[in-house]
Amino acid sequence: MVKLAFISAVAASLLAVRADDCVTIQYPFPAGQGGNSTRADAVKEEYRYVWAEYAKYAFGQDDLLPISHAGTNDLFGWGATIVDGIDTAVVMGLTDIVTSQLAWIASVDFSSSAYIVDEFDAMIRYIGGLLSAYDLINSKLVPSGTYDPANVTALLTAATNISDHLKPMFNTSSGLPLANINFTSEQASNCNPIEPCDASNTAVDTAICGTLILEWYRLSDLTNDSSYRELAQRTEANLISPDQDLIYPNIVGSSLDVNTGKYTNNYGGWQGGIDSFYEYLIKTYVYAPTEPSTVDYKDYWVGTVNSTMKYLASHPFEHPELTFISQTDNNGELEYAMDDYACFAGGNLLLGGRYLNDSDVFDFGLAVTDSCHSLFNTSAAGLNPFAWSWFNATNQTYTASDAQSPANVAYANKAGFYVTDAGWGAFPEPIESMWYAYRLTGDAIWQEYIWDAFEAMLRDTRRNSSEAFAQLSDVTQPLGGALQDYVPSFFFAEVLKYFYLTFADPMVVSLDEYVFNTECHPVNIQSGTCATS
Repeated sequence: MVKLAFISAVAASLLAVRADDCVTIQYPFPAGQGGNSTRADAVKEEYRYVWAEYAKYAFGQDDLLPISHAGTNDLFGWGATIVDGIDTAVVMGLTDIVTSQLAWIASVDFSSSAYIVDEFDAMIRYIGGLLSAYDLINSKLVPSGTYDPANVTALLTAATNISDHLKPMFNTSSGLPLANINFTSEQASNCNPIEPCDASNTAVDTAICGTLILEWYRLSDLTNDSSYRELAQRTEANLISPDQDLIYPNIVGSSLDVNTGKYTNNYGGWQGGIDSFYEYLIKTYVYAPTEPSTVDYKDYWVGTVNSTMKYLASHPFEHPELTFISQTDNNGELEYAMDDYACFAGGNLLLGGRYLNDSDVFDFGLAVTDSCHSLFNTSAAGLNPFAWSWFNATNQTYTASDAQSPANVAYANKAGFYVTDAGWGAFPEPIESMWYAYRLTGDAIWQEYIWDAFEAMLRDTRRNSSEAFAQLSDVTQPLGGALQDYVPSFFFAEVLKYFYLTFADPMVVSLDEYVFNTECHPVNIQSGTCATS
């Protein structure tokens, strides 16, 4: 565990450096220091290795099945791995791979799909990936003329094309989007992609509604078409100005009604289904701090964080060194539970705390990040479980039967928590927050933590030369239990990018120049930082 008392003192001295009219976010690494080229190259080789498997067995399909040596289309059939992973290849300087990815993207008809398209994945993976690749290729990172200009322009064209076909989803009385759309008929619906369709279902996840402002603000700026920003603003207005009382100030429910614009429940927290709504409030402000609407987003985020620290933060029984953010039930009662998705909160709190010069928020972010790291070094596989619960400070659990399990009690006595879902799906959120901790404090301990996770991933998922990578069934078992036959596109977009950027020169995709969407796709900050002034 990191010595948090020491970190608190350091954090206070390392908060944002402010000139009269700009802010410096990232730790001031001395020129040429802060990277590790040997480790960065090792991560780059992992990208090449897994990409070769994808190119051989699944090129053009959405995802790789590494054990079956096949591909699958579960994200609209546009080649999600290619679009989601191209900006990582750009950052790594893999010009041969990027060239083939650009050619594929330029050949795809993004106005058509044989599948129902969901707004959330279309936004964060496709539109976010396309805009990020466009920004990065047109930056100082890539020498002019490296790639075919027509194929580079096709990135922005594709992002615009997809966005235009999503617009009918927002034709609701509240302005909130329906969840899915048929691109051929332009018919939007709120059917759950997993459950049978229920046309009467008018509820949509908070994260679906609140995870589009960053991408569509950027698209409006690149195209000089304000329609995307305006749709995003109308949607966001429902989320940050709810015409109803909340149990805790600014702690919202997990879904909204597209007809009324009101939250349908009080299930709160920073977990999946809500997570990236909070994430984008501060990130869109960092992207464009002079935009009046983003000031409102920032203010709502500050209120959310204050309520989180006051009402949701929890220290497990006899483990005061751990700080988790609890979920709540519909009555606002803490469930003393957290999932992997919520571990993004540490990095988000660090970014916002640094930008707003708030040492309390920054310290809270470090505590949450360090606690999510503890999930790695207490598991047999060296990787984090997907979900966990804990006994609260008075030794109580939300679910009474959990306390009757000797296994839960024994695990909690050792680790401070007990595992409720032991699967490892390569979700990147704990690594993401540790990366922010490194880039914002300069403390190399975070690099070591991330390298340990990288080595554990290779050991557990690459058990023989015929397997590119695989998800794991149970991290409480040595090597993570059984292998799962799936490589998600975000393995290329997020996992490998955060690993690589941890060891690349810190000036590569600096946090003073870029802000990241929830899928780890960086776009150019417009103003506010000294690097953009």
